[in-house]
Amino acid sequence: MRRRTGMEAVELVERDDVAPRPEDPGDVAPRRRSRRWLLVPLLVAVALVGAQVVVEARERAAVEALAQVEGVVRPVDEDVQILWTLDAGTQWVPWSGQTGGVLVGLQRASDGSQALIAVDELTGERRWTTPLADAHADHAEDGFSPVGGCAVEPGDSGRIVCLVTDAYLAFRQTENVLVPSDVSRIVVADSADGSVVAEHEAPGAVAFTVLPGAVAVGVPRADGALVVTATDLLTGRQHWQSVVPTAGAEPDEGGFVDRSTTMLRTDDGLAVVTAGRRITVLDGDGGPARTVIDASNGFAVDERLGVVVAFSLDDEGQETTTIVGGGPDLVLPGRLARVSADDGSLSDLVLAAGSRIRAYDRSTGRELWDVGHGLSGTAVVARGRAYLSTPDGVVAIDGRTGAELWRAPVLTGRTMGDLVTDGHHLLSAQQRPDEPGAVTALNDWPGVGELVAYRFDDGGEDWRVDLPGTLLGVASEGHTLLGWGPAGAVLG
Repeated sequence: MRRRTGMEAVELVERDDVAPRPEDPGDVAPRRRSRRWLLVPLLVAVALVGAQVVVEARERAAVEALAQVEGVVRPVDEDVQILWTLDAGTQWVPWSGQTGGVLVGLQRASDGSQALIAVDELTGERRWTTPLADAHADHAEDGFSPVGGCAVEPGDSGRIVCLVTDAYLAFRQTENVLVPSDVSRIVVADSADGSVVAEHEAPGAVAFTVLPGAVAVGVPRADGALVVTATDLLTGRQHWQSVVPTAGAEPDEGGFVDRSTTMLRTDDGLAVVTAGRRITVLDGDGGPARTVIDASNGFAVDERLGVVVAFSLDDEGQETTTIVGGGPDLVLPGRLARVSADDGSLSDLVLAAGSRIRAYDRSTGRELWDVGHGLSGTAVVARGRAYLSTPDGVVAIDGRTGAELWRAPVLTGRTMGDLVTDGHHLLSAQQRPDEPGAVTALNDWPGVGELVAYRFDDGGEDWRVDLPGTLLGVASEGHTLLGWGPAGAVLG
């Protein structure tokens, strides 16, 4: 029997906890790469979230910046309501110059008395009352238009300036006649509490405007000329005086004789409108009249541009706009478009509308672009775009190139009105007939007022609601959304 040597019994045991031996180095690298690829979806998700956060932050910043722009109203939604109804007997001072949530107006009562009042902007609750003139005979049966009014002093002084007078224009078949008054004075009040801080007599004044630190009044002279005098707002000391002739102000024989006078401030002087159709421009220190402009089709003030605009007809019967103030006089074809809010992103942009809407550079008068739309209401200039209310719907235009970016078509049966913004949406006032169907005749108006919210980026409609009560349209004043119809109202 052969003997075994050098051999021992061996027990073989399987171990589950022993780490597997690595393969050769060539097998390790793919495994490491696979682990890194597991991180890619996570990193992409993080990047997307980060990008979304940045976009949202930028949007919030844009909305916050836009909220500071004059004419951009407080945020509203589809639950828009009437906060309070405006008193038709109060001539409200332009809200753009007022602060502190208080609105000031000149209230004329049925007995002819006058008072300066202040109300809370959001509730209409009376804050204070300052009597200005006692009761006197009511001239309502005379078909009259009162003279005088109130305005905010430019700047941040918080002062309200009023021309207090009982003078009025009585209307006749062929003319209006100025009925003078012995009561004629300038009153300066503090808008915080209504206290009178200065008061000066202004004999015979029929018009006024407020300049920085001064007030200018116009008094007719016996020969028909208008004497314009600027005095210090607080002391009454005279700064300058200028005479505005009236030659050529009367219309052709057989026309209506307008004896009204209006004075309007521009960024670099003031404009005097005589006979309702002739504008004479004075510079800021009362120098001789430098421009006489035909305003036979009316006139307006554009506080956004700091200008006065005159509307007239050219030799071919087409309407033209003449812009005065804030630079050289500029004559444009068409009618100057009204802009409810402008964030300044398109510097010096001026819009004029006729059969087409054209954009001009205010400084040079150069035409920048034109689009084939008419204009149905106010426009909004924001974020480098011009948003237009047209008969076809709301249209967004690249303000630098004139390219149409999007269009939100008007729905069947609707007519377009003014366009305003709360910084979150473009808010379009529209009307539809009382009964279903398209508008077919002029007597289909008025109908039902609607408010429609469109997105800035793509024109998508987020909501559409009927305006409350019997309101037919909206407008912006300061940062307040107003509704108009049989009566005016503050909305929120």
